[in-house]
Amino acid sequence: MTSRAIVLGITTDLAFAAGVVLASIRAGDPECDATIVILHDGLEADQQEAFRRLWPGCRLEVFRTDEAMARLGPSLDQVQGFLRQYSPMVLAKLGLTDLLAEFEQVVWLDADILVKGRLDGLWAFDCLAWRGLPEGAFKRRERALGVFPELRLDPAVPLPNGGVIGVSRRFLELGGSSEMLYGFALRLAQDAPAAQIDELPWYLAAASLGTPVTALPLALNHPVAAKGAERAVVVHAIGAHKFWNATPLLQLYPDWSRHQETWVAVGGRPYAGAVELGEVHPQEVHEVLRAAQARAHWLGVFKALWPVLPQGMVVDLQHDRKHLPILLQGRPEGEHLRLHRHANEKRIGIEMVLPPDAQARVEAAISGVKWARHEKAALVSVPLTGLAAALRAAAAALAEPVSP
Repeated sequence: MTSRAIVLGITTDLAFAAGVVLASIRAGDPECDATIVILHDGLEADQQEAFRRLWPGCRLEVFRTDEAMARLGPSLDQVQGFLRQYSPMVLAKLGLTDLLAEFEQVVWLDADILVKGRLDGLWAFDCLAWRGLPEGAFKRRERALGVFPELRLDPAVPLPNGGVIGVSRRFLELGGSSEMLYGFALRLAQDAPAAQIDELPWYLAAASLGTPVTALPLALNHPVAAKGAERAVVVHAIGAHKFWNATPLLQLYPDWSRHQETWVAVGGRPYAGAVELGEVHPQEVHEVLRAAQARAHWLGVFKALWPVLPQGMVVDLQHDRKHLPILLQGRPEGEHLRLHRHANEKRIGIEMVLPPDAQARVEAAISGVKWARHEKAALVSVPLTGLAAALRAAAAALAEPVSP
């Protein structure tokens, strides 16, 4: 029996995705001898058998939502709402330590990844392992982290991207436990709605206990939209667009479709949903998905904005860029507003590319919109629902006569 386990947690509609992950491991790392554990919420017998054909010795275990909820604590409205939005399967990561009674190391893999090479480097950790989030992650999670004023949260400990998480018995020896992780998750769900209760508890446990964290290299959990993904060992389709539902990713990663054929050959059912982003894409590989996502995003924004766009504002429909210019009648092309995609999809950024006096007036006007927030330099963010009001305020400020 191997001392290592790879764990995936899936709802039944993602069986095909987990099947592709296993097929990609078989192709990229044929000598991988880890035990595969699939946590699921009720896979049909024939699909369970397909997993066993694909990976002999694969273990399939039903994830008991009621038991996980009992471990999480009181059945609070906030918790229920979060789980309805993201599926109770997000709690499966919190129970990884339960497998340490049997295995020395356990690694979690999300189902929206693709393995393209040997996974040897994935096991090179002593206690905990994950890829750290980029700079600025702490600031974006200030509200969630502020729920724990009693903890000394070390910024040197990287915040995790939860697509790949490793844990070893050393974590237990240093005081970690699934009960601790579930406890942090409950407090996040109570006091920081929409916080990442499947990921942040790992950071909170590591930072509060002072346990060592191995920062996985980007190559072992590489976002598909980041430059260099074509050279990665583990590619991660973070966000709504996955290898199976986005035209550019199907074009960029034809091996995903080949691995799905392997899954189907053993009796697995293929993805049968819609495929999006079927436009023309740039030739640069790392820009393909970004351009398609930007085009789809800005077309949606423009559709909603067109009926309420203030007179004198013209949208520049070169909309496959990362920002959307709004030209201003009567002003040179170099003076305009720019809409920026925000990390929070319910907000949008407004940048003022204007002379200092006009910028100050417009910024003050937009800042008066409810829930407006100054981000940096000449960039203010507002809720998407407040975009029309923000643009009206900007138009009114630009129409004001300039004092002599």
